[in-house]
Amino acid sequence: MKPTLQINDKRTRESGRTFPITEFHYHSVALGGHSGRCAKAVEPSFHSLSRDYFNTEARHYFLAEATVFAAIMATAALPILNGARAMMELIRVIGGI
Repeated sequence: MKPTLQINDKRTRESGRTFPITEFHYHSVALGGHSGRCAKAVEPSFHSLSRDYFNTEARHYFLAEATVFAAIMATAALPILNGARAMMELIRVIGGI
């Protein structure tokens, strides 16, 4: 049970108090055989979640991700090769001095 608030009490108005009088002599209801714990919900384990992901969704995106990775590597290869060529040119020029 909840405590009963008595807002319109004469004693509250006459004494000048602004707080309502609250009934604190109540007892909570005891439910036999029940506890405050939650019912255990069946949750899939992390292993089963990852297995389901790799069996279904990962296969669909692998080809697209592999294509994007190959495109990134191809665009990165040209600057790396140009940098290596510039270093070899620098070494050739410094060695000639």
